[in-house]
Amino acid sequence: MTGPGRSHRKGITLLALARRYPNEEAAREWFEAIYWPEGRFCPQCRGTDTYACPQQTMPYRCRTCRKRFSVRTGTVLQASRLPLLQWTYAIYLEMTALKGVSSMKLHRDLGIT
Repeated sequence: MTGPGRSHRKGITLLALARRYPNEEAAREWFEAIYWPEGRFCPQCRGTDTYACPQQTMPYRCRTCRKRFSVRTGTVLQASRLPLLQWTYAIYLEMTALKGVSSMKLHRDLGIT
């Protein structure tokens, strides 16, 4: 027995994605909710005694090991200079493509190299 065809797939539209994540702050909050579902922790020592600080690139600091970190620290996004909003769109394009997405398509659609 087979399920419904491709036309019956449920998901979010590109316009709905743009409304849900209109700026970098909304994208950051989404990544943090995915990465830290149980609450923020330090990726260095796994300590939960952390606090926000005013620095933009590393907005959190651990009281246990005194290291600064962000939602990117310890992930594949760590060395990337792309904003999290662009990563959100790249993930959307990858997840909605039936056969994957090429780097050239990402280049054309998102203006990245």
